[in-house]
Amino acid sequence: MELITPGIGLIFWQLMTILSIPCFMVAWLLVLFTNKLNPDQKIVWLVSTLFLPVIGPLIFFVKYPFFKKANA
Repeated sequence: MELITPGIGLIFWQLMTILSIPCFMVAWLLVLFTNKLNPDQKIVWLVSTLFLPVIGPLIFFVKYPFFKKANA
């Protein structure tokens, strides 16, 4: 019986999927439950993270760093 191993491309795409789903979910929760964004901005961020599921949340986290330290 021969051992079948996945290629590096398959491993890369599985890793990207596993990492992007929690990032996407956290971005949506932050957008929905924050008071720092007005409703128009919330809709724009929800749509952008929906249609750009990997890049959209990353841009959101860079633009709105909610996890800043209080003293910083």
